[in-house]
Amino acid sequence: MTDDNGRIYEYNLETRTVSYLLTNIQSDVYSITYDYNNGYIYFPRLHKNDIQRFQYPSEIPYTSKFVTHASVPIGIAIDPLYSHVYWTEYNAGNIYRCNLDGSDKSRVLSEDPLFGLTLDYRNRWLYYSTTLTTPIRSIRRSRLDGTENQTVIGEEASDLSIDFKGNRLYWMNFATGDLKSAYLNGTDDRKVFSTNTTIKNVGIHVLDSELYCINFNKILKVTLSPVTSSRVIYQGTNRIYGLFVYKEKRKYFFIFN
Repeated sequence: MTDDNGRIYEYNLETRTVSYLLTNIQSDVYSITYDYNNGYIYFPRLHKNDIQRFQYPSEIPYTSKFVTHASVPIGIAIDPLYSHVYWTEYNAGNIYRCNLDGSDKSRVLSEDPLFGLTLDYRNRWLYYSTTLTTPIRSIRRSRLDGTENQTVIGEEASDLSIDFKGNRLYWMNFATGDLKSAYLNGTDDRKVFSTNTTIKNVGIHVLDSELYCINFNKILKVTLSPVTSSRVIYQGTNRIYGLFVYKEKRKYFFIFN
């Protein structure tokens, strides 16, 4: 998890313990992702204009290292098949990519100001959200080279995540606090759950068809069957921004800032 105190920390669902991974990021971090192939956490530092990474898990103290420069980066995703990092630039409206070590940086596309980002590595689509003005805020998608750009959903989203088992896209509507869902092509758009917290919530994550979302300083697990319900699985004192659910040997860890 990432919080408004500039920290990245984890919450172990089995032991109910919190461990701080990085405590002096010197920036807000709105998203976080993981490279399962090589064991690195990647995150964008909004106010430091760069992408950083650190090895996780590790038996030595965590220290992040510079990957590449970026202009107000806010959303981040990894392509595990071709070993690329993608990110959105909030003000400039660019999506860039580079190799996992920061080399071979290139611009994928230019758009309105951008926010959330996720990657459908199976079907080779990038999904991202625009944030300019209310009538044209939208969730869009493009191929990983920036082609075939199209609007999927005509509303804003502060974070995006894909359920690969159900072939559905999930997002958090920042203005309403609603967790919503649609098929990957934008059809069957529906509200899944309302947090009843407006203009506060950012992070969501779907893992193995299990839904997790932020509700200001809480993490909720949302269950869809047999009826839609939610329960608080973590509550802190600071506002939580980014969320990533890491699964290892049947253990779940919530990494957030």
